[in-house]
Amino acid sequence: MKNEMKNEMKSEMKSEMRGEPGKARNIMNPETEMKTTPEKAGDIIIEGINIVRTFKMGEVQVRALRGINVSIRRGEFVAIMGPSGSGKTTLLNQLGLLDTPNSGKVTIDEIDTSRMSDKEKGKFRLHNLGYVFQDYALLPELDALENVYISLMMQGKTKEEYESAAAEILKAVGLGDRLHQLPSKMSGGQQQRVSIARALAHNPRVLFADEPCANLDSQTSKEVLDLFKEFNKEKGQTIVMVTHEEWHAAYADRVIRLKDGVVVN
Repeated sequence: MKNEMKNEMKSEMKSEMRGEPGKARNIMNPETEMKTTPEKAGDIIIEGINIVRTFKMGEVQVRALRGINVSIRRGEFVAIMGPSGSGKTTLLNQLGLLDTPNSGKVTIDEIDTSRMSDKEKGKFRLHNLGYVFQDYALLPELDALENVYISLMMQGKTKEEYESAAAEILKAVGLGDRLHQLPSKMSGGQQQRVSIARALAHNPRVLFADEPCANLDSQTSKEVLDLFKEFNKEKGQTIVMVTHEEWHAAYADRVIRLKDGVVVN
């Protein structure tokens, strides 16, 4: 499901760059941004209520999530941890609207997302949520600046607005001198910084990161986590991050630990 979602997002981005009708442009209307309650630091921004997710593998039904209840406060940096197969990424996908639970629901800023159509969820993700994947998910034919501003184009920003915003966030993540460099010319750490810049360019309500350091060495991982912590503390950015590394937990305000599809802490 996660790979399908990333492929869909890439397809929409490519369509927008080519100006193809009927694809990415059908979500560029600024009115598609969901109206939410007034922001207040520390209030609950995400709530997962009795989330159940079951997958069919051959003839076997696998219950990845077994009635999970979680809440995340605005401005929190939360790590989701647990052994392999515990349901970490599955839970992230539910909270980030990348997948749909078999039962239960997710509310974001008191909006019941279970009532949204797939199209409405797509619009909501575009305007309100940011994603960082372990494999970066950059478009190889686009340079750093283009990879970052493409989602802003899809939101209907003017050329001046999206180029300025993309350049500003790339400078903020330490890539001000690599605006026009292709991903193939960058290190893994630099590519992940572009991915982070893309996720943060539109000031998302929540940043979701799925094993963002999985393909990085320990020093580069520290740099990426330092960057997350900087945006969390200085900008009040809400972050939900999946990780299996215990030392990463020190960066989070709180850890949600899973085992066999249930919360154990």
